Parts: sequence; structure tokens; C-alpha cells
Amino acid sequence: GFVVFSEMYYGNGWNAYIDGNLKPHYKVNYALRGLQIPKGKHTIEFKFEPKVVKTGSQIALASSVILFLLIIGGLFYQFKNRKPE
Repeated sequence: GFVVFSEMYYGNGWNAYIDGNLKPHYKVNYALRGLQIPKGKHTIEFKFEPKVVKTGSQIALASSVILFLLIIGGLFYQFKNRKPE
């Protein structure tokens, strides 16, 4: 069947899951969420998973790795070029 939820529809960043499987959800009645659900008992979840969060996490990880390498490189350079006393 088709279920209409009394929640506002937000398309960007929101995903619908039925039993852990990603399913499309629809804007119905001008503003609400709708979801096609097969017969039987199911677990339905709506998750806010914007792509910008994943992209931001990847950028932060890459920046951290670069910073770590620069620090290690700087320490190695100082150690290698220190003058004996």
C-alpha cells in the first residue's frame, strides 16, 4: 500500500528506509511525505543524511592527513638539519 505521513516533505538530504533498504519517498498532498510499503510488518526510518556532511568529513580527513604529514616532515627536517653543539 501507500502511506502518507503527517510530516512535512523535505527532499534534500532525507532518505527513507524500509527494513534497512533505501526506498524512494514522495511529496504528496502538496506538503507531506508518502512512501510505497509492501504488505506485512516493516520497520520504516527517515534519516537526514545530507551529502554535504559526507563531503565535509572527507575534506576534514584529507586536511588532517596533510597537516600530520607537514608536522612530521617539519620535525624530520629540524632533526636532520640541527647543528651539533
